[in-house]
Amino acid sequence: MNTTSTLTFRLATEADIAAMSAIRLAVTENRLRDPGRITTAMYRDYLGRLGCSWVCEDDGVIAGFASADREQGSIWALFIDPAREGQGIGKRLLALAVDDLFEQGHTQIVLSTSADTRADIFYESQGWERGKMKDDIEVQYSLQRAREVPPSADNLYEASVPVFRRYLGKLRAMLVLAEAHPQGAALLEARLAPGMLTLAVQAEVAANFVVRACAPLAGSALSDSGAFPASVQRDSGKFPATYDGLRQRIDFVLGFLDALTPAQFDGATSRMISDRAGEALVTLAGQPFLLQYALPNFFFHLSAAYALLRHNGVAIGKADFDGFHVYTGA
Repeated sequence: MNTTSTLTFRLATEADIAAMSAIRLAVTENRLRDPGRITTAMYRDYLGRLGCSWVCEDDGVIAGFASADREQGSIWALFIDPAREGQGIGKRLLALAVDDLFEQGHTQIVLSTSADTRADIFYESQGWERGKMKDDIEVQYSLQRAREVPPSADNLYEASVPVFRRYLGKLRAMLVLAEAHPQGAALLEARLAPGMLTLAVQAEVAANFVVRACAPLAGSALSDSGAFPASVQRDSGKFPATYDGLRQRIDFVLGFLDALTPAQFDGATSRMISDRAGEALVTLAGQPFLLQYALPNFFFHLSAAYALLRHNGVAIGKADFDGFHVYTGA
């Protein structure tokens, strides 16, 4: 059992089904076209036979619930009482369901939700990959389990690829929230201070640094060297400085990371790597190149993008930055 302030998260029981059903019928989005389609027996199935369910109690009152389908490796339900939204309940319930399904051995979790809703934005902001439309109403989402690789004293794969992959996903999700902001279009050209880079360029350079770090460490050339423009080529039109262009750039880099293997990083600690740092040419062995130069620069631009969005009123917090923190009221 986990308790945060007055919120208590626990496994659901049969006594909770009535409250769970009431919440499901009370939501304003993803409403059931036929309320009778979801029966008491179906809720009961996800108390053990087909999967597992959790509820959140707020001072003893059920505030939300989640159900995981252990057979299909999917999220069957995640709903919050509309009167108790904005407290981080959905994030925590989703995390409980995801952890359970991964512990059951699933390497991919799927779900579907109504397109162009707050739920649609929510899942993308939590790092899920938005897929194809399931029908004219619902869109599919998937979440991959991180690959586990045995540690090696001379292999920098684990210190680079999973880190970059996770936080590029967080950057992508924050940009989704920025685009939905009333001033979303103007934010692309916003700066934290005169002389600092705009949001669009901060995000671009963060994505660029992932390739600048991992390609030389892995001894790998990009699959399409012309497809990923260097900083001086940012106006080439391949990845325009729009939200869609930034998503394309980030997705390109995520695809590049997914193609890398731990074996490519064998011996990377001692590889000598050069990179242009402003007007200076930096040449370092692989380990200090990654840990002292590339990762700090990536997080510099990621943090600048986060701070710029937060400063301009986008509803993000530390939980959006790293995906680990949970705060009530966030």
